[in-house]
Amino acid sequence: MMADPEIHPCNAFAGRGVYVLDDHEVVRRGLRQLAVSDGLGIAGESGSAREAVRRIPALRPELVIIDDNLPDGSGADVCRAVAVADPRIRCVLMTEAGDEAVLIDAILAGAWGCLSKEDESGEQLRLIGRALAGHTAFSGRFYPSIVAPFALLEPHRPDERLLTLTRQEMSAAVGLAKGLSNRQISQKMFLAEKTVKNMVSTILAKLGTATRTQAALLVTIALDDSEDTADGGYRSSKFPDLIPEVTAALLNCTSEARTVPPTDQERAADAARLAAALAAARTGPGISRPGNPGHSAFPWGA
Repeated sequence: MMADPEIHPCNAFAGRGVYVLDDHEVVRRGLRQLAVSDGLGIAGESGSAREAVRRIPALRPELVIIDDNLPDGSGADVCRAVAVADPRIRCVLMTEAGDEAVLIDAILAGAWGCLSKEDESGEQLRLIGRALAGHTAFSGRFYPSIVAPFALLEPHRPDERLLTLTRQEMSAAVGLAKGLSNRQISQKMFLAEKTVKNMVSTILAKLGTATRTQAALLVTIALDDSEDTADGGYRSSKFPDLIPEVTAALLNCTSEARTVPPTDQERAADAARLAAALAAARTGPGISRPGNPGHSAFPWGA
């Protein structure tokens, strides 16, 4: 059987450039052209998860772009394997649509981001640049799926006003729903307290609420109304009061608010927070937590 194509069989770009993993040649070609157009080197490419896991540690690219659904494995599994082999190599997943399940898999696998094939090339390059610079890089197309409970509400209901909030404002709004003070929200979002104070004023204006309590109640009710009976995910939890923590964890992981790149330990802590929130929403508070066993799931933060 013919091996997958390798652009640079000798390691001319070892330690530099981008490695592309997708089982469709036309997609690989498009990503190569996109990277080269921005002055990036191409370390290699593959259409097979098995081949990629073997080649990537030897080539030591700066960044690996991985299709989330490969014929012989998942993108998340490749990401985990790369993290175990060499945690210095950054991976981003790429998916067809803004599927929340793919987003969650990417975060828990240690990916630095998740791109959408539906994004314009300029946005894809911006996110690739963020990942190369050590920042997290998640497509904005995932935002509607993160706040899906609001989108699923019947048309013209007042709660639809939540859809007018930006991703950063939604993070602050979830903080309000959890009863956090401006200082606590600012610490979680890595923003100045005054910035959060102004943001809360904007949130109240957009929601048409007069007080923090009214805004918190509106957000809480919207999250509690969430349902996802199709996949039996956390949105169908018997503990709806725990769903806001999952939303907050997802918004935190995908936020671009940080001005300084997160450390591996910080990313691992964010992923652990999401894993714990998902476990609690599915099994109840205090029943299942990714403690010591979960630590091994985040080798990049070791």
